[in-house]
Amino acid sequence: MRFADEAFLELFPEKKLPFISVEYSGRFNSFNANVVKKNNSLFFKLSKNWRSVSSEIKKGLVQELLTKLFKVKKRTLNMDLYDSFIKKLSDFSVPSRSHPVLEESFNRVNLACFSNSLSRPNLKLGRGVNRLGFYDYASDTISISRILLDYPDLLDYVMFHELLHKVHKFRVSGSRHIHHSKEFRDAEKSYPNAALLEKKLGKLVSESKRKRPFSLF
Repeated sequence: MRFADEAFLELFPEKKLPFISVEYSGRFNSFNANVVKKNNSLFFKLSKNWRSVSSEIKKGLVQELLTKLFKVKKRTLNMDLYDSFIKKLSDFSVPSRSHPVLEESFNRVNLACFSNSLSRPNLKLGRGVNRLGFYDYASDTISISRILLDYPDLLDYVMFHELLHKVHKFRVSGSRHIHHSKEFRDAEKSYPNAALLEKKLGKLVSESKRKRPFSLF
């Protein structure tokens, strides 16, 4: 499609345009997408939700994927438009999935830490232990590892961390996306007994996975 060709040439004006395929798929959640390189061809697959989005924003999406694929540090106006679009998606998202224990945790944390000001995101359980929590900007979804279900204090702490992503979102510095800014870290440290809870999380993961490392993001 033309927007993908233009995205490539604007990012790499010195290169010859390769064969580019763009396919819209119902297999992706929300506004996800990927790219695969085969020989001298590029195959983009985009969620069907991207069909009605402006070509200028889709150019930014394609350029984001290309910079990751080719490991180059470049920024364009279209990439900035794409980032702004992704940041605003959660403001218009309507939650469609939840989990009773996670929803109770969200309600506790929202009331105690955010004055009940946050709209509920989608909430789902994750299966792993290396990643205890994750916030997806595009679908406004928080995923939390099921190993936390029996530990409400740890569950609430991880829920707080992920909700901070919903609040602070991310910023771009050069070619880097910064998800844990100084403001984010300062807010995270304000949580009651944060240092102790970090240690308890580490101990829980060690017991669950024989001391394999864990991540909150």
